[in-house]
Amino acid sequence: MIDLLFCIGTLATGKFVLGLDTDALRTVAVITLVFSGQAVFYVARERQRMWSSVPGRWLIASSVADVAIITLLASNGLLMTALSLPLIAGILCAAVVLAVVLDSAKLLLFRSLAVT
Repeated sequence: MIDLLFCIGTLATGKFVLGLDTDALRTVAVITLVFSGQAVFYVARERQRMWSSVPGRWLIASSVADVAIITLLASNGLLMTALSLPLIAGILCAAVVLAVVLDSAKLLLFRSLAVT
């Protein structure tokens, strides 16, 4: 639910606050799905806090490649409408905040369900 609210909020901000057109909103949607997918993955990979264990080199490399590729495509308008780097960076920062919120929600849920 939190991830869904994040995605809806990102698109609503793009439409109603930034006034983006439909094509730009499609690009925002793709970037949001990629960045929030990374956030969910890092939260779900660990039962404790997401930073309680270091991810492997291959995981880090694939995450960096994923974020770099979508940023390159979106900022240069390849296969989608171009967006500014500050907007892309803002969505990335929002996804980091999403990860922290999801991590806290996960711990609260695990405590209430007595998951160890």
